[in-house]
This record gives sequence, C-alpha cells and structure tokens, in this order.
Amino acid sequence: MRSPIEDRKRSIQITLLWLNILLLALIIRLPFLPHISFDYNHFVEPWFKFFISEGYSVFKYDTFYYNVPYPYLVSFAATVLPDFPVIAIKSVSIIFDFILAFFVYKCVNLKYHYSDTIPNLAALAVLFSPTVVLNSAAWGQNDTIYTTFLVACLYALLRRRQVWAFIAFGLSISFKAQALFLAPFFLWMLLKKQVKWRYLPLIPLVYIALITPAWFIGRSLNELLLIYVNQVSRYPELTQRAPNLYQWIHFSRTELYPVGIILSVYIVVILTILVYKSQVKMTVNLQIHLAIISVLVMPFILPGMHQRYFISAEIIAIIFAFYSPQNWYIPVVISLASFVTYARQLYQYELIPLDWLSILILVSLAVLGVKLLRNLGHLAPPRASAPDRRAPVHR
Repeated sequence: MRSPIEDRKRSIQITLLWLNILLLALIIRLPFLPHISFDYNHFVEPWFKFFISEGYSVFKYDTFYYNVPYPYLVSFAATVLPDFPVIAIKSVSIIFDFILAFFVYKCVNLKYHYSDTIPNLAALAVLFSPTVVLNSAAWGQNDTIYTTFLVACLYALLRRRQVWAFIAFGLSISFKAQALFLAPFFLWMLLKKQVKWRYLPLIPLVYIALITPAWFIGRSLNELLLIYVNQVSRYPELTQRAPNLYQWIHFSRTELYPVGIILSVYIVVILTILVYKSQVKMTVNLQIHLAIISVLVMPFILPGMHQRYFISAEIIAIIFAFYSPQNWYIPVVISLASFVTYARQLYQYELIPLDWLSILILVSLAVLGVKLLRNLGHLAPPRASAPDRRAPVHR
C-alpha cells in the first residue's frame, strides 16, 4: 500500500505528464496556423475586420456565412487579439479541440471508470487525430465546435441527464446545421423512451436564446430563423468533394437533389422501424452503435455535403471503437477517408480518388449495419463452428 507522500508524487507525475501531452498537442498545431484557406479569406477574415472597424453593429447585417453563435466567439477573439486575426480565429476552434477530447474522455470513462488509461487514450486519439488538427489549425473551421456539443449531448444521454442532453443538442444545432446528423438517433431514443418528449422544446428554445442578441442589435428575425434554409441554395453540386454516394453519380443537382432527400428520409424511416420493433434492451453499447450509424449514414446519403461533414462520425466512431474494441478499424477507415479529402482541399494532394474513398465509407456502413441488425435481434448471430464429436482413433 502506497503512503500519502507516494500518492502525492504519483499525482504530480501524472499531472506533469498530461501538461506535457497537452503542450505537445498544441505545438503540433502551430505549423498549420499560417495556412490560409479559401473559407478564411472569403468569409471569416473579412467579417473579423468588419467587426474591428464597426463593433457589434455588424450583427445587424447578413455578412457572415455562419449562424450567429460562431461570430459571437470570433468577435470575442477579435477583442482579445485584434492585431492577429489568424491566431484569434483559429484559437477559437483549437480550444474546442481540447474540450471535445474531454467529452470523449468522459464518454469512454463510463465504461472504463476503474482505469484512467483507456479513457485517456480515447482523448489522445481525438487530440492527435489528423483531421481534427487540420480542421481547426489549418482550415480554421468550426466543425469541432458543433461536434463538441454533439458528444456532450451523447454523454448526457448515456448518463440519463435528459435536460442537459437537449440543451447540448440545441447548442450544437445553433452552431451548425450538420448537428442534425444526430437527429435520427434522438428520434430513436424518444421512441424507445430513453428520453422524454416533454424536453423537446428545449432545442428550439436554446436556438432562439442564442440568436436573440443579434436580433436585438438589429438583424432580421426572419433571416436568423431561416439562415440554414437559405444556406442550402448556395451550393449547386450534389456533393462538395465529400466521399459519399454521389461520387458515383454524374447528374446535376436539379435532377437528383430531391431524390437524395427522399432516399435519406426513406433510409431513416427504415432504420426507425427496425429500432422501434426491436425487443432488445437499449444498453449503452447499443446507444453508441446507433449514434455512429446516425452521424455516418446522413452525410453519406444526403446531397450537398462537404468533405468536412464526416468529422462527427469520426469522433463518435472513436468512442464506439473503445466500447467495441473488435471494431477498431471503423474510426481508422473514416479518418483515412476524411484525411485524404482534407489533403486534397487544403494542399491539392489527391492520394486516393474520391470514389474509392466512398467505397471505404460504404463498406464501413455495411459492416456497422449488419452488426446493428444482429444487436437489435433482427439477424441471428454467426454460428460458432461445432466441435468435432468423433471418437478419437486409437492406434
């Protein structure tokens, strides 16, 4: 048995180790900060400079592509570092990289609460994920922000903290519409009575609360409420270089866009029926399995998707792999597909053709789908090979 002095020394050693790891995670991101992306040049930096010159009155205008909660954070960064727009803007997303890793740790810790090692490895997998690093430090995007709230929502659901789950989901949607990739999972949890319908109004209430400051400043309420609807028309292609279904289809958006929406609804309805009809107990493992299915199938079948929209699937796949270690390859495959599309977009390196990457995502979905059918009780588990019962031959 260790003495209190030994325990204190061990605690100090662990703290120092983690401080060094966090510092390393930050250092790894530094070389990517000078990279300037198209989105930074055309959307974020002009708004940053507009805010520096005009102050909070800029929230009256539709000059930022994102919903207003993200500009709130950028405006705060602008007041702190007005002379360093690149660092200020990217630091917002980088901070959320670390918060995201914390919530992944909390989710995995529910299973491995008896040991810090495995949850810590899950957090490290997020912090040092190539796409997480590139998304915030190189691209300067805010995808880790809405994903952080999605994972916080998942954690709250696993802990049965329903109010916090709905609030976190509302926060995620307020930052980006792609948070709706988790909406089928939420529907399944409602139908299986894992969460209560009476808390559903919390989601729009959180959204309205976050857009209210911009409305008071002078922005049209109609614009604020319909910002995601108006965003849909900005991209005419079926896919924005995302490794999904539409890499194999060469038609215009006007021909197949409605078909893609109908297909998405159809698949969600089929999955909903399968979940609702299942008599299997809704365990934590099954809930995480359903969550990864939800956030992976949606960007794969919805039209108009960007390559960045698989990041929530990658993060929840990491959690899924720690709950089901035999599926360790699922986050590896998703991360590989995302990383190649990032390299293509940011540095013009096409390591693997996009249609091949789409096949990787499709295979991952197929594997997850078959395993889900078995876990829901709709497919019999694979038979184990019968032992050889023949009597031994004596010579």
